[in-house]
Amino acid sequence: MEQPPEFEIETVEREGELVVTARLSLAPDECYRLFCDADLIPDWLWVVDTAVVQRRDERNRAVQVDFIGSLQRASIGYTLSYDYDDAQREVRWHNVGRGVKQLVGSARFLPHPRSGCLLEYHLSSQLMAGLPPWADQLYRDRPAEAVVLDFCEFVERQSDRRA
Repeated sequence: MEQPPEFEIETVEREGELVVTARLSLAPDECYRLFCDADLIPDWLWVVDTAVVQRRDERNRAVQVDFIGSLQRASIGYTLSYDYDDAQREVRWHNVGRGVKQLVGSARFLPHPRSGCLLEYHLSSQLMAGLPPWADQLYRDRPAEAVVLDFCEFVERQSDRRA
């Protein structure tokens, strides 16, 4: 079995929120574009089965998306609302309505001094009481790291295609 690639990742807790920083091989603008493309999320986020964009902004970016995620022996539907700060290459989201108790976060893409970029990923998440856990152990125990690792692998695949 092939070993997963090693990524430069650091996780810290700030004021009750997990912050994961990762170095990515592509430029900040490209990583920001890939991360913000809601139609691509099921291609890289392991626990997301489907993402259906309900509303888009004037730049055709998703501002409200319905998701179906994989829990242990079950599925969960939830909706996220997105807000973009293009000048900072930052996207923020929060849950609206049903499904999860709390799912709030942000992703910001910063230039790296050598090459590529740094992803700074914030996440605070909590499932509703009584629901089974996420289908993947890493998502259960360290969801912010799991998302970042999935995105790192996706970026590497994109980078390999360009090479």
